[in-house]
Amino acid sequence: MFYAILSGSIRKAVLLSAAGAVICVCRNPIAAASPPAQIPNSSPLAVASGFVVLTQPVKVKIAYGETVLPAGMKFPVVSSDATCIRVKYMGELQTIPIAAARFEDSEPPDAAPSEIPPIVPTKPAATPSTRPGTQLQVSLQPGYDSRMQGGDISMRELQLLLSSHCSEGVDLSGAGTKIYNGVTYLMDSEQAATNLGLAHSVPSRVPVAAPGFPKNSIYYVGYDGAFEGHFNRIYLVSDTANKVVAIQLVDEHPKGRWNSAAALAAATWSTYNFINARMRASDTARVQAVSKRQGNIVVIDTQVFQRVRTRVGRTNVDRYEEQENAKLLIPTPFARIILHCAKIGLSKT
Repeated sequence: MFYAILSGSIRKAVLLSAAGAVICVCRNPIAAASPPAQIPNSSPLAVASGFVVLTQPVKVKIAYGETVLPAGMKFPVVSSDATCIRVKYMGELQTIPIAAARFEDSEPPDAAPSEIPPIVPTKPAATPSTRPGTQLQVSLQPGYDSRMQGGDISMRELQLLLSSHCSEGVDLSGAGTKIYNGVTYLMDSEQAATNLGLAHSVPSRVPVAAPGFPKNSIYYVGYDGAFEGHFNRIYLVSDTANKVVAIQLVDEHPKGRWNSAAALAAATWSTYNFINARMRASDTARVQAVSKRQGNIVVIDTQVFQRVRTRVGRTNVDRYEEQENAKLLIPTPFARIILHCAKIGLSKT
């Protein structure tokens, strides 16, 4: 009896050993490569999960120029190390100083990751009143016109483009000024989106870090679509009370538009997208900017061109291909506030 039990145990052990051998053989291709060791955060290219939110504006290089990522933007983490975090922005890998961002936990599985989080503005300095006879006014944070660090080039260019059409001032009136296709100055942003047929979109508010605009007081919501035949994106720019103060249209992918080097000889501007604070960062790019006044709206048109050099015989021939163009519509009451902020921002005292 004991022998039978023992034999059964041995037989069972042999069967288990054989099964284990089969499993080992089947898994041999995976087992041959040792599992990757966990890389500490301090090592280069450590893969990190979750998201980061910028705690301060960060300037980054993008195609054909540079832009400022405002505080509050949220990105999924690609990798990180002891000094920086790598994220994806506009399809490109960008490096963010670790001191300029904070980590957040991963989003729930059913949540769509977004580069831009919803922004809840703090209480505005002046809440618009709806009492009869009271003029609706723009809502700005205290210190909206305090000096900004840097951004002198963009502020000077805003001054040049706006000053020929209106004068500097802090007149906060002007509600109802027509801006674009049924959208008026200080209209509620949600109503403006409805008027433009954009209400079905899910918007996220992003702080505007553009030099010259009221500090910590202006936001934008971006929508994709088709506008005026070639613009593929529209930005509703609003104050802290979510009232529209400007609109920007952007064509991010112009097709087949070229200009000669001679035609762009006088194109000495730097900023080609004021709301997104995009500037050319190379001498191989050229920026054209013009402004005009249409009623009570100042329209700023900007275009950025990238040089393409070809060889014709023994001569280099330069042509410039358009890479982006923007149309910014600013009501004159808000343009006066921008001029006021730019004047203070450029003062040296």
